[in-house]
Amino acid sequence: MRIKQVLTTVAAVAMTVATVAVPAASASAAESPRETTMVKEVEATTVCGDKFALYSDGRWTYTEARFCLGTDGSQVWPVLEYSECQYYWGAAWYYANAKYPCNFDFSYTVTRNGQELLDGSSSGSGGPNGVVQGNATNCAGPGNYTLRARYVLSGPYWTDTQIDSGYRTYNLSLPCS
Repeated sequence: MRIKQVLTTVAAVAMTVATVAVPAASASAAESPRETTMVKEVEATTVCGDKFALYSDGRWTYTEARFCLGTDGSQVWPVLEYSECQYYWGAAWYYANAKYPCNFDFSYTVTRNGQELLDGSSSGSGGPNGVVQGNATNCAGPGNYTLRARYVLSGPYWTDTQIDSGYRTYNLSLPCS
């Protein structure tokens, strides 16, 4: 469900960031040249730490993930990108699916120059690849932001053995305004 919200948000942002020319109305063609108002193009940027792979205890589940910060220049938000979410059953590995999804709990803290900007958590579930996006907050200027993040994966299939990434800390440079 959360992934659908993220995809809907990404689609809405993509539509609003397109450059749009709106000609100003004029009374007649003989008047001075038409004025054009341009909407500034804003592109979302995501800056990520290195991807890492983890198995659950007993090696019943596996996933790869990385923690990121996204920004549109005015706001910043944490992101968990995951891939290869799988479970082991009957001497074979199977990818997560609608019946046996990957369920993520994503916790994060975002700071800049020692000042906490955001402390929260988000949840999401989905197939073998996806994104769990955290809440957004206002940017505090361009430069280095510190992301401290952790995820806990329950499933796919096995819910009694979890993957816990433990907290990881990243210093990421963002083009915030």
